[in-house]
Amino acid sequence: MKKIVAVMTLMFVLSFIVSSTSAIEPELIWTFYWEGMDVRIYAPHQAYPGNTMTIRIVVEAREELHNVTVYFKVHGTKSEGNQSWYNSFYALRNVDLSHGLVEDQYFDVDIPDDVDPGLVYSQTSCSWKVQRESSWQDQLIDGVFRVTYLRNKPYEDLQVTYNQLLADYNSLVSSYNTLQTDYDSLQVKYNNLQTLNSTYHSLLSDYSSLQASFNELKSKYEFGGEMANALNLMYVFIETTVIFSATTIYFLLRKQKLKKQT
Repeated sequence: MKKIVAVMTLMFVLSFIVSSTSAIEPELIWTFYWEGMDVRIYAPHQAYPGNTMTIRIVVEAREELHNVTVYFKVHGTKSEGNQSWYNSFYALRNVDLSHGLVEDQYFDVDIPDDVDPGLVYSQTSCSWKVQRESSWQDQLIDGVFRVTYLRNKPYEDLQVTYNQLLADYNSLVSSYNTLQTDYDSLQVKYNNLQTLNSTYHSLLSDYSSLQASFNELKSKYEFGGEMANALNLMYVFIETTVIFSATTIYFLLRKQKLKKQT
């Protein structure tokens, strides 16, 4: 689960970087070339409600043109689609253009704060007259196309907050795991100390018992009286036994030596 969350977070961050970069540069959103009229319209890829959006409209006359009119209308929704919003202007209005003339213009369109996030569309109408044979003929082209995508700032702020909380959570989990490891190690050491403590008290009990027995014997024999006499008699017996054994061995060895000589 953690891997999935991390991958999703990474994808969101990457898409945010890419989309932010592409939103800086305007893109061609609509174009046509027909009967001497060449039109190109540019707009930012993305924007936010409350922003000012710059629309670039390029009109090039490939022939002599009369009464050239370019009417641009952008519209969206409000109140989750229950209301409509639009803004419109004339890029050109009944203007005569000589062959080869280029009209390159920029128009700022204010986007209200309460416009719904999502796609914003345009209904653009172009009309002009071009000479064919001996008369000027009317031409008309209407276009409906996507202008830009309005991003959801509150949602993105919430997403940033979520990512921060997720990073804090992962940091806390890492700290918890480290503390858990330290705790387990200390628990093992504590258990070992408990075992040593039990052994110590057992040995202390044995020592106390032996000390009591020793004191009892010491009190009984007093080491200066009966016990001292007993020890002296034991030493005399051991010494006599050693001397007797040595004397016996000596005479046996001597007797065997005399037999060999004879």
